[in-house]
Amino acid sequence: MDPAGTDDDVEWKDRTMVGARRRTSRRSLRRALISSALAAAATLALAPGAWAHGGDGETKEGYVLVQQALGYLAHDGASGSDAAMEKVDDALATTDQEGVDVALVQQADDALKAGDVGAAQDLLQKSIAAAVSSLKPAVGEDTGTSTVPSDLPGRGPLTRLDWALLAISALIAAIGAGLAVRLRPEDTIRALRARLGESARLTDQAQEVGLR
Repeated sequence: MDPAGTDDDVEWKDRTMVGARRRTSRRSLRRALISSALAAAATLALAPGAWAHGGDGETKEGYVLVQQALGYLAHDGASGSDAAMEKVDDALATTDQEGVDVALVQQADDALKAGDVGAAQDLLQKSIAAAVSSLKPAVGEDTGTSTVPSDLPGRGPLTRLDWALLAISALIAAIGAGLAVRLRPEDTIRALRARLGESARLTDQAQEVGLR
């Protein structure tokens, strides 16, 4: 039996096993990355909706709701009619209607339903005209330009979206650490060098035997 041929068979088997392990590791890595991406996308998609429904950031003040409706109409025009109509309905349903002419808001609601955006905008402006005219002029720090307060307010508490992003970051970090441990090479560089040296030594011995 040829020793050189035996060494070649052993080396070919080693390469085949290493290649198979690498292919398996790559498939596992791809599956883990895809799962992480899907989990992150699902969390990001659900977090804003949960915050929008569960948060307490929406105002119940009719005057502010009318202003928000006007903002949608001013920036988006006819395409903002649905959002503006929702704010108008909230303004009509709220109990805090101070400074708002409810009759004009109702007319604006009818105009929006009829598709007359211009008329609705005029009616909404008139519905809060009295409240706007009674506002005191901004002075001092209220202007936000001439005076800067010495102490800036701190950052508020973390929102649900912030917590969701932190959870996603921690999940990705944990997956990365797990993959780093799982996919690390089975042999160290020193062991690979020793194996290569042993293979070269056996090859030299086989060649010497063949020459004899």
